[in-house]
Amino acid sequence: MSIDDGLAHERLLTCDEVRSIDKALMALGVPGVLLMENAGRGAAEAILQRTRERPLRNVAVLVGPGNNGGDGLVVARHLRLHLPDATIVAWCVGDPAALTGDAAVMRGAASACGIAMRVAADDAHAAARALGDCDCIVDGLFGTGLSRALTGAAATWVLAANAREDVLRVALDVPSGVDAERGAVVGDGAAFRADVTVTFAAQKVGLHTGPGRVLAGEVVLATLGVPVPRWVARSKCWLESTAPRTPPRRPDAHKGDAGRVLVIGGRLGMTGAAVLAARGAHRMGAGLVKVATTDAATAAHLAETMVTTLPGEAEACAELLRELVQKADAVVLGPGLGRDETAAWIVETVLRSCEVPLVIDADGLWHLGALGQVAAAGRAWVLTPHPLEMSRLLGVDTKTINDDRVASARRAAAMFNAWVVLKGPGTVISDAESSWVMPYMTPTLGVGGTGDVLAGALAARLAERNGDGPRMVRSRLASAVHAHGRAGERIAALRGASRGVLASEIADLLATTLETD
Repeated sequence: MSIDDGLAHERLLTCDEVRSIDKALMALGVPGVLLMENAGRGAAEAILQRTRERPLRNVAVLVGPGNNGGDGLVVARHLRLHLPDATIVAWCVGDPAALTGDAAVMRGAASACGIAMRVAADDAHAAARALGDCDCIVDGLFGTGLSRALTGAAATWVLAANAREDVLRVALDVPSGVDAERGAVVGDGAAFRADVTVTFAAQKVGLHTGPGRVLAGEVVLATLGVPVPRWVARSKCWLESTAPRTPPRRPDAHKGDAGRVLVIGGRLGMTGAAVLAARGAHRMGAGLVKVATTDAATAAHLAETMVTTLPGEAEACAELLRELVQKADAVVLGPGLGRDETAAWIVETVLRSCEVPLVIDADGLWHLGALGQVAAAGRAWVLTPHPLEMSRLLGVDTKTINDDRVASARRAAAMFNAWVVLKGPGTVISDAESSWVMPYMTPTLGVGGTGDVLAGALAARLAERNGDGPRMVRSRLASAVHAHGRAGERIAALRGASRGVLASEIADLLATTLETD
């Protein structure tokens, strides 16, 4: 039986795999109570590290009826050890005497160390009073073990905790109310809103994408003190926590090596979308960028970019498009293209004739949904929807998309035989079988045009002439998404504010982010 304590931690596990870890370790002779002790101690250490300059005075630990409650009692005991003057109370949902197994052992240890245990009644006023003076609230209610919406006292105390301001909220393993595998709020009920989530043994999908990404806050991994069995992990979903390596270019590199990107879009009134896609391609390092548009005025906005105006006559336009596509190393289809009949046959022409990597964005996705065309074998299509665009592609509402972003991305990838970059908190890169979640979530990207910049950046990376194949495609997509997300974070730090950032400013930071991170 081989064990490994390294790469498995970056794999995003399912709930069954997490449970398998505990079973496998106990089968190897590791007591469950030791795993609980190490998990709770790791969480307590994370809390203490974040409160060194302002030691805690009043801590409430919400204790559930199962093992997550046992983890919470370990946290309470270790905080008592390091904070002898603090008030630390364990508020138990249900009778603490009803705890069983390892959690019952930890109840006894906490009681022996002077931890007060009180019953958390289903009373909103009582919950608000009890948490009113706290400077830290620890969620040890349910973790990964919840399959239904929070109800009763658990929901009441979670809502009271969420209503508090100026308090450190810490979730153990997974915020209670969050589906650990999907990132959805279970049953549309309440969910604990954490500033920090200390997750145990391995990362979970639901902490890094969808609503769970927002509710988890900062995610910290606490090991169990023993190596995790690598063989229990079979999920094909990974956290791309660091950027794929992108070495600097050779001193003798020329524009042909960097690749030629063609952007198709920018009709009258929407030229900005094509301009920003071109700028994203330039800043990501494309050697040559050309825009094909039906609006001749676009050229005035693009000093470094070649512009071709598409004729209005269908056959002449189709012939020119095929010629332009053949000369490109990657194509962006859709930014500002429009949704009229002219745009429809432009999209259909490109989908049929493009044999180089094709990034389909914005209006291109709208037409793709109507056409239902599928990428032919050997052609690399990359779809870049936000949740609303994805909902149209799959014929479901946006809530369904956000409630299981990984499954939605895989379904679209299978439907169109394409790679999918599903934008949003915890952007998902996926083919039909495997997914990679990017950790970025910043409001600086929540402004018009940043998606166009990303489309151009993706095409620039795909256009480079130094390798091919599925693994290389995935790596290049990840590097572009990484650069885009880090540029958003970096510009907020440089300016000291997340408001008022322009998409063009995000584009201008892409290359330095790519090569320095």
